[in-house]
Amino acid sequence: MWSAVYWQVRQERATARHEAVLRSHAQARTLAENAGFLLRQADHATQLFKLKFEETDGALRLPEFTRRNGPLTLLLPVRLALPVALYGPDGRLADSLHGTFAPRAGDEGWFRALAGSAGDMAHFSNPLVDPATKGWRIRVARRLDDGAGHFAGAIVMHVDPALFIDDYDRLEPGPGGYVGLLSRDTGLAASRVDDRVFSDDTLAFAAVQGGAAAGTGAAAGAEEALPRRPVDGIARIYAFRDMPRFALMAVVGHSKAHALARFERRRTMYVSVATVASIVVLAFVGLLQRHARRLRNSTRAARAAQRQLHAAIDASLDALFLLKACREACGGDFILVDINEPGAAMLGHPRAGLLGRRIGQLAPAWRDEGLLDRYRSVLETGQPLEEEFATRTGPPRWLQHQVVAIDDGVAVTTRDITARKQAELASRQAMAALREKEARLRTLADMMPAMIAYVDRDEVYRFQNLVYEREFTRMGVQAIGRSAREIIGEERYMRVQPWVCRALAGETVSFEEDEAPPPEGTGRSFEVRYIPQRDEAGEHVTGFHVVRTDVTAQRREKQHLLRLSTIDALTGLMNRAGFTKRLDAAMQYSREHGTLMAVMYMDIDRFKPVNDTHGHAVGDALLKAFAGRLTHALRESDTVARLGGDEFTIILERLLRCEDAERAAAKLVAAMAAAFDLDGVRVGISTSIGVAFYRSGDLAPAELLARADTLLYEAKQAGRNTFRTGGTLGGQQPDAA
Repeated sequence: MWSAVYWQVRQERATARHEAVLRSHAQARTLAENAGFLLRQADHATQLFKLKFEETDGALRLPEFTRRNGPLTLLLPVRLALPVALYGPDGRLADSLHGTFAPRAGDEGWFRALAGSAGDMAHFSNPLVDPATKGWRIRVARRLDDGAGHFAGAIVMHVDPALFIDDYDRLEPGPGGYVGLLSRDTGLAASRVDDRVFSDDTLAFAAVQGGAAAGTGAAAGAEEALPRRPVDGIARIYAFRDMPRFALMAVVGHSKAHALARFERRRTMYVSVATVASIVVLAFVGLLQRHARRLRNSTRAARAAQRQLHAAIDASLDALFLLKACREACGGDFILVDINEPGAAMLGHPRAGLLGRRIGQLAPAWRDEGLLDRYRSVLETGQPLEEEFATRTGPPRWLQHQVVAIDDGVAVTTRDITARKQAELASRQAMAALREKEARLRTLADMMPAMIAYVDRDEVYRFQNLVYEREFTRMGVQAIGRSAREIIGEERYMRVQPWVCRALAGETVSFEEDEAPPPEGTGRSFEVRYIPQRDEAGEHVTGFHVVRTDVTAQRREKQHLLRLSTIDALTGLMNRAGFTKRLDAAMQYSREHGTLMAVMYMDIDRFKPVNDTHGHAVGDALLKAFAGRLTHALRESDTVARLGGDEFTIILERLLRCEDAERAAAKLVAAMAAAFDLDGVRVGISTSIGVAFYRSGDLAPAELLARADTLLYEAKQAGRNTFRTGGTLGGQQPDAA
């Protein structure tokens, strides 16, 4: 029943929402058509002014054009009083009405576009904020020509989007409804809720994927929208209509309370009827459950009494047999008088079918095992018997039994202890396997090239592999059973003590340790790891393992490769990777100490013709000679690098003033002007340099290098064989050359 109610309510809600989306979309389409009409009329108005302006050879002025019953009233109502302005060909404001305009527009992009285009199309701007009124507007501008067809200025009209939503009686979205016109590019919005008109630059709407009512057969073209953030505290159903020509979007929203009011009344009726029906059904079910509960309680009490009667016998985990001697009439057998459930399970028969039968027939293996003879012995001697034994017949089992004499019979208690015996055997095997595993682990540890040892919580050595033993032998000490402080000495112990404390606190630590070189030889470097060892419960640290690996060769190889990775193979200068690291370090020093630094970005003018004329061998020789002159012309503290090709960079640190870098740049330009003698080939080149300064501030090295590259380009544009400097990035501006 409730499923049917839920389905019906869901369908009606979807239908009501779909109808609300269609109403909102129809009104959004009406708003879009009205706004588009007014904007097109504004376009026609500028076109009409252009025609009249050119007919009068530029004599037409705005008062005449906008007067009552004038040309403008043919297209737009006078009451709108749209701001309109006339700009001359030099971009100066010649005349304006109904608004404030910038006195100059010559530098504006739209004005330059009109001046540079001979077309007759109007220029519509994206909605933008008016600096004077703080409202937002759409600018409609059109080119004006003189009699010769030359640019004579521009006619400009400002349209306030609030006109489209404020006084438009065809849009009545109901109480709490929303009407808005939004810019897709600038994010500005003119909105109306009831009688309140406001502007905002934070509203944004997103189209709902799948249509206005996905899954309900919504009509094509119904475009539902969702606000990215709430417009206010009212929940609404929105729809929109795009105005692609003007980069606008018309949005209308009906409040959910108003749009879904009829649905809410029907839903309340459905829920009320279903609730009353459910109460009736539940009342009937409650009466049935009450009667059933009484029956269950009576049955449970009877079963509980029966279980308590047999609980004393069946509670034991041992099998209990009460046997009565059958004497010679049965060949020395025993009659089973009583038995508990574990005993019946051991014999493999139900308890009721065992009573009164001979045990020798029920369990022939007992006679073969000699158990009946032991029972008779206990019966005759009166001495209890307790023993453990393994069965010789059937599946292998271990049994423990107690035999006690009773009146004309015996009471036998038997327990299957096979699991315990197997556990004991498994424990012995596990101990043997553990000893074997320890032997294997010691063999593996001795085969490892690293030094491996174990130190307990008292910092006493308890284990060492063969490599560590040889190390201690070389030191002339015996480590096992002695403290770490005593073995490695006080000075070295104080260095490693913090790592020891962290390992004993349960942390795996690793560090590098450099050994002082002996009088004859070189020092060694070790990578050391302390790995904590916990108890079986994993709660307490009982010690730690030491893994000490000699990494001397690896460290030397790493340092060698690191040096190779930062050197340019051709010139021997620092390459791009090394330069990047050095620049980052230099900028960090300048930020921390407030010192001035400079970065030079330079290349060889007309290097490609040298390569093309004399070949790459001469080109490479020129690069080497060029790098040599750079190095000799600078300070030892300056960093020179080749980024690639004929591009070089220089870092000048700790400058007192910008003129120092300028003098260095001039010196380099002069030095490179002299001809290069390359094994009999005489080459004349020059260089262009861009110099960027830095003192402090949040600036990436790549940005500083890009600034120097830009200044290099300016030097190239200035005719080459020169340099250009720029202001300090991230700091105070110096005088620029």
